[in-house]
Amino acid sequence: MTRARSRLGRKWRAKAVVPLVLLASVGISALGGAPAGGDPTSRLPAIPTPLATSIRSGAGTWVTLPMGNLSEPLNTFWQLFFQPTGATSWSDKVEATALATNGGLVLASAGDQPFVVGVRPAHLLHFSPLISTDDGGHSWSDGLLKEGLAASPGALSTAPNGQTLALVGNGPGAQVLASTGGLSKWRTLTTSRHLASGSGGKVCGVTALTAVVSLASSAIVGAGCSRPGVVGMFAEQAGSWHLEPLALAGSLRQGRVQVLTMEQTTDGLAALLGISEKAGTAIVAAWTTNNSRWIVSPALTLALHQHLVSFGPASGSGLFVISTTLSGSRQLAVVHDSGATSDPLPPPPSNTATVAFSSTSPSTVDAFTVHNSTMTVWALDSGSSNWVKGQVVQVAIEFGSSG
Repeated sequence: MTRARSRLGRKWRAKAVVPLVLLASVGISALGGAPAGGDPTSRLPAIPTPLATSIRSGAGTWVTLPMGNLSEPLNTFWQLFFQPTGATSWSDKVEATALATNGGLVLASAGDQPFVVGVRPAHLLHFSPLISTDDGGHSWSDGLLKEGLAASPGALSTAPNGQTLALVGNGPGAQVLASTGGLSKWRTLTTSRHLASGSGGKVCGVTALTAVVSLASSAIVGAGCSRPGVVGMFAEQAGSWHLEPLALAGSLRQGRVQVLTMEQTTDGLAALLGISEKAGTAIVAAWTTNNSRWIVSPALTLALHQHLVSFGPASGSGLFVISTTLSGSRQLAVVHDSGATSDPLPPPPSNTATVAFSSTSPSTVDAFTVHNSTMTVWALDSGSSNWVKGQVVQVAIEFGSSG
């Protein structure tokens, strides 16, 4: 990123849903075998939510991914890349700061509001600095969260009215904070304990808070539930919280549900859910608009011993999911929110960290691979069956700088 340094830059109308489109056969680890006796899903750990993702802002598209020695946390640095609207190349050139990014970056954007980046705590960094830009990274404003952002791509959200939400802490001590003017003044909107003690929280059996989304007139907090089949999406109304009426069908009602992420769309809200079942994990997506029922996609079944690599917004109001195969290669699935069908796309290049869908050409997809300090962009155009190697960016990683 900046000057090739491994440092962060400074100063709901629901549509008909088509099935998950498999761009390759897909799988994910169930994160451990079933315990002896009892419900096999009751002791499964939470589904990890990888931070590598892409997001669109008013000025262009942003991507965050880890670089450096990924087997050593203190020598892994998260980079921020940007492609202006209408451009074809990516840049990591933003102004340098003294804060290392070993813990990861969390991104948030909404309409014409400034694009916001949060730095997760790691090593000796126990708080979360924030930066924002409304001009594509030419200038930055600073903010601060005194508690560290949660390890989720949905831990930060900003609304068209300018309100920003942040999910900080973890476990019973997790809190949802709302900005009260700028990115350094915050108030507590709710807490994990408060949601768990309410009527909806008791129906869910809240295990953890996992994501937030800031809407124009309300806020929604995502959670993991211990009660089978319950989707932990808590919506704020006049200072109180209630469970969204999102019902799952069939065998999915027997699994434990975790909200992986939520995205505000031009039509309303999209959510990605992970469901721990006896035989593994299923992924479903859901869409809604204000005062309308939720529409849930068919389930994408993910096998044992595979894991999520990345997820985020696709073209339109769709969502993408990248996971590994048993051999370690990557596979990509796209969930659509309309009745339009799309041809299956080929598997992305080996070691793809995330993908980004063009804001100007929805049929164009870029895949990002990382090898140490080299980031390579691979492009897939409409109708093509091959990913074409394109831009290569060298980043001068300062190994040992976080020790």
